[in-house]
Formats: sequence, structure tokens, C-alpha cells
Amino acid sequence: MKKQSILIIGVISFLIAISVGYAIFSENLEINGTASAQGTFDVEFTSIGEPVCIGLTSVCEANSLATISSDKNTLNVTVNKLEFPGSYVTIPVTITNKGTIPAILKSIEEQNLRADTSIKVSYIGLEENQGKRLSQNETQTFTIKVMWDENSNISSSDVQFSIRLNYEQITS
Repeated sequence: MKKQSILIIGVISFLIAISVGYAIFSENLEINGTASAQGTFDVEFTSIGEPVCIGLTSVCEANSLATISSDKNTLNVTVNKLEFPGSYVTIPVTITNKGTIPAILKSIEEQNLRADTSIKVSYIGLEENQGKRLSQNETQTFTIKVMWDENSNISSSDVQFSIRLNYEQITS
């Protein structure tokens, strides 16, 4: 019985010593502060270059084929009837980061483009810009190609659609 009492007192003493040691060496660290960041996020369409038109029935001028919206975030494209399968229009476009926060292209969003047409839209040079950092005042260019599918037996029609580029701020 005496050995058992000594053992219990020893275990209790050991637990008290560990608790006291932990209390001595532990601290609560509290940090108070305020962080603020300033900057603007503003990536916009800035210019439309000289188009190339092969087989277009109307005038081949930049301002008649594409317009930049008033908020400069959307490009509206109108291509009147193309003359023959394989005919196309290419429109060079420039985007500029007017803000102070670096951005990266995440996706492109087409609006009002009919899927049931023989007209195909592609973006030349856009792949190189995806994932590429766009710093303040830097530009990226690509070309929009609107083409009557050369293997199509469906007649060409007028094409109107809008594109919006989705950029995201770089946080790292």
C-alpha cells in the first residue's frame, strides 16, 4: 500500500511539474495592425487596327467592322455577308492595362454569336496572351478572324457578336 501511495503521489507530482513547465514556457501572442492597399484594376480595349478583307461585300474599314463600347470592356463586331466559302475578315485588336494592378487573361466571353451558322470565329495570337502578365501601361494584341467555312454548303449571313476578355488581378 505504501508503494502504491508513493507511486500515485509521484505521478501527480510529475503531472503538476509538466503543467507548471508548460505554463511558464507558453505565451499568447496578439498582433494588432491595419493593412491597406491602393490601386486600380482597369484592363480595356484601346484600339482596332487596319482590317484585312477577302471576299467582303461591304466596305472594309475598322470603324464599320468593330467598335469599342463606351466602358471599353466590350468589343462589338459586325461583318456583313461574305461573298464565297473561304472568304474572311481579320481585325487586329489592342488591349492595354490602364490600371496600376497587374492582370492576367483568364478567358474570353462571346455574346450573341449564333452557333447554327457557317461563319466561324477564331482568335489569332490570343493563346500567347493567356497566362501572360500584363503590367501597368503594357499592351497585348491579337486578331479576330471571321470566316465563312470553306467546306460549308450553307449560305453566308451577316454576323454580329460581342467579345469580352476576362482578366484577373495577379495576387502573388
